[in-house]
Amino acid sequence: MIEVDAELERADKARRARERAQKQRLQWVAAIALSYAVDTVFLALYVSAGTIPSYVPVAYCAIGLAFCLAYAALVALGANLRLRDPSALTPSVLWGVLAQLAVVAMAPQITFPFLVNLFTVFAFGMLWLPLRGAAVVWTLGMVGTGAVMYLGEGRIGAAASNDFELTLSWLFLSVILSRSLMLTVYANGLRARLTDNRRKLAVSLAKIQQLVHYDELTGALNRRALVARLGEELSRSTRTHVPFSVALLDLDHFKAVNDSYGHTAGDQVLRAFAATVQAQMRKTDVFGRYGGEEFLMILTGSNAALAVAAMERVRAAVAARDWGDIAPGLKLSVSVGLASYRKDDTAEQLINRADAVLYAAKGRGRNLIVTAD
Repeated sequence: MIEVDAELERADKARRARERAQKQRLQWVAAIALSYAVDTVFLALYVSAGTIPSYVPVAYCAIGLAFCLAYAALVALGANLRLRDPSALTPSVLWGVLAQLAVVAMAPQITFPFLVNLFTVFAFGMLWLPLRGAAVVWTLGMVGTGAVMYLGEGRIGAAASNDFELTLSWLFLSVILSRSLMLTVYANGLRARLTDNRRKLAVSLAKIQQLVHYDELTGALNRRALVARLGEELSRSTRTHVPFSVALLDLDHFKAVNDSYGHTAGDQVLRAFAATVQAQMRKTDVFGRYGGEEFLMILTGSNAALAVAAMERVRAAVAARDWGDIAPGLKLSVSVGLASYRKDDTAEQLINRADAVLYAAKGRGRNLIVTAD
């Protein structure tokens, strides 16, 4: 049931992500339609100035309208989701390039602003286009530009024969540069959001890593991580023949702490115990909560004698600690079962030997270290 719920949650997240992406695509096509409309207005003004024929703004408007309607229908019907690139970026940018070159071909006397307008089209495409798509767009742009310039040889230019044309050209160039600047600002904002998302993802991954490998209560390694580290140490010792030992530590009469002082005090005891042990262990040793009030330590590079000496420091520190800060009159001790690695030992065999002598320590009166070796 849990797996089914998780699958449903993933499907719901994917659905919401698709809906957001589709909504953003419709917003983009609306912005593109507005851009085509602005360009059409300027072309109409050039017509009023007698600079270009009247069919140019009509043709340009038709080109822009055809694209926007087709793209909006594609998105509205969800047909774009069946494409390899649901945003259809490469054909969209290619259409924009062709639209600008069409104006240059029809009205070479206003070539300059519409060639500059290619920067806006390229800037839009380069935000998302992959390398192959960018290469296709660049090739078409360069070849197409060369073709219309050579075909319009002697007629290409910028309309500036009178003050009105000059003002139009200046205003149109200002609009084109403004659009390019807006795309740059958008790209910077997009990069900032991506950086922030990466930071949040790194924080989330760190939290997940903490949950996966560490005990939430004590901050020590959890059982899963301990078993993994024990497997690594077994492999290392098998290769190098360097000895190591494992110790199972169990707080004596811990159940009485919970019964007498409550589970909150019991949790405080476990945290304090883990901190006390970690203060005595070497940096190379591995320590964590194996389950309940039972903890496991992997003493790297330690034979039985060295391991006993190390665990005696831990036992003495636990017995000497003032537990009264948690509950008045509280006294605690720890029993330890110790086993050293033997050739061909498995992790289970090693832990079982340590567990057996831990119970022996409990049976002999507790607050003891008993070794299987």
